Amino acid sequence: GKLALLDPETAQVAPRELTEKLVEAAKQKGADVVIGEVTGVEFDDNNTDDEDDRVVKRIMVDSKPLPCKHAVIAMGPWSCQAQDWFQTPIPMEGVKSTSVIFQKKDETHPGMLTEPAALFCAGDANDCHLEVYPRPNGDVYICGIGGNDYLNAGQIKELAPQDVKANPDRVTAAEASFGDLCSMGDCKVDIAQACLRPCPPDALPMLGRMPKCSNAFLATGHNCWGILWAPVTGLAITELILDGRSQCVDLKPFDPARFVAKDKLVRRKRRGRHIKNDEVGEQW
Repeated sequence: GKLALLDPETAQVAPRELTEKLVEAAKQKGADVVIGEVTGVEFDDNNTDDEDDRVVKRIMVDSKPLPCKHAVIAMGPWSCQAQDWFQTPIPMEGVKSTSVIFQKKDETHPGMLTEPAALFCAGDANDCHLEVYPRPNGDVYICGIGGNDYLNAGQIKELAPQDVKANPDRVTAAEASFGDLCSMGDCKVDIAQACLRPCPPDALPMLGRMPKCSNAFLATGHNCWGILWAPVTGLAITELILDGRSQCVDLKPFDPARFVAKDKLVRRKRRGRHIKNDEVGEQW
């Protein structure tokens, strides 16, 4: 197939490493990290008279109340669960994609590259369009191996994060396709994994205040760009909470309220459902 090599300035963010470093930095600044399942929210009983200005008083974590001053719903595709909590539309499609990692075997393996480069391949006979990313530690991460599954909001709610697993058939396809490219492909995949990408119907993230709630905010729907966009998303939502508006990004196009009424849906040419032949999750 046709190959294209990016320029030498190209690099890749390792999702787990970045996430762990951000959590570590937050803890050093005084944050507490609570790991659990968010099961709902509780509103301030004193604000029940104004349905357009409700106030979240507690987040339910493992069915136990956690008091809060502000609530940010940033649960990726599972943010659609908040539709039931806040009684506001949060339309979401989850795209389950398999990816693989070939781990470094030794210092002399000719296929182990550490240059900050990426390889994008055209579609092949295995229904793959490989994206190959060498990592600084000698591993090679590969995605674009096809066979994505598309889940609606109901299916997402029923799927536990730990049950998002790789498709074995696509792992085999990735081994075959990569084996045609370089000698390292002779190795078997060391790590097979999958993610569930959050894709709103108009292919734009949802960033901003939750409709009809004064102290709850939504930050989701980034498709495959969640890791790269996470820092600026965090900054934008922080500015919105502290200053009342985002200074770093104009959040109007991403307002979650655009889904409250169909006649207010933001429609843009060649985005979202306007591209009839491409799934929303495959639009870049």
